[in-house]
Amino acid sequence: MSAQEKPVRALVAGLGNMGMSHALAYHANPGFEIVGLVSRSKPELPDALKDYPHYTSFEEALTKTKPDLASINTYSDSHAPYSIAAMEAGAHVFVEKPLATNVADARRVVETAETHGRKLVVGYILRHHPHG
Repeated sequence: MSAQEKPVRALVAGLGNMGMSHALAYHANPGFEIVGLVSRSKPELPDALKDYPHYTSFEEALTKTKPDLASINTYSDSHAPYSIAAMEAGAHVFVEKPLATNVADARRVVETAETHGRKLVVGYILRHHPHG
């Protein structure tokens, strides 16, 4: 990252196995700056993540942190609404699979990305798995 580039301001929602993994990766990468962590409860965090602001409301976190990127690693039923809210707030989205729990919601997420010119990436590691 050059001196002129600013790190991508990331909001990480969901602190289970995948969310924690993503948060630690953002923490370790100088191209990212974590602006907040979101989970319904405050789990035991590794030392690397303890000093970041914690929110229990995704909507409050979006409003207060104004992220460039929302990393959504929550339960599947929140993927579509969180993705849509993040893109409507101006953030790009990385969302763990599935994108949505039904086709209509998945279409709404894609349409929101197109309407707002936001990048949308669905995390699906098995697409690149050597045994797949």
